Amino acid sequence: MCCFGIRVFLLFFITILSFILNRFYTQIPVVFFYFCLANLLSFIMLSLYFKALLPNFVKENSIHYFSLIGGIFGSLFAMMIFRNFSSKFLLIQIFLSAFWLILTAILWLNFAEISSFLKEFLNA
Repeated sequence: MCCFGIRVFLLFFITILSFILNRFYTQIPVVFFYFCLANLLSFIMLSLYFKALLPNFVKENSIHYFSLIGGIFGSLFAMMIFRNFSSKFLLIQIFLSAFWLILTAILWLNFAEISSFLKEFLNA
């Protein structure tokens, strides 16, 4: 699971699955499906990591990838369940949480400008 290719495959898989699920439930946006699948994947991977069920070559830094792709709530939930609050691991998770909070705030506050830019960009 440490292999970069597998992490990228899982990212592509949840992205494609989000679009497939959107075909069946068109009233729910693709982003919502991606958010749910990324958090589920992050929870599963961190749970396996905390239970030591992943191979020994899996490093702690490669596990943070799943939080970075959007599974921050799943990883925080896994940390709470397994009570794994090592200082370095928690510090990185807090940093990733702040990153996603700032990114969400920027999108929320500038949504009209971003959507008008994308509309002009895609129509040109």
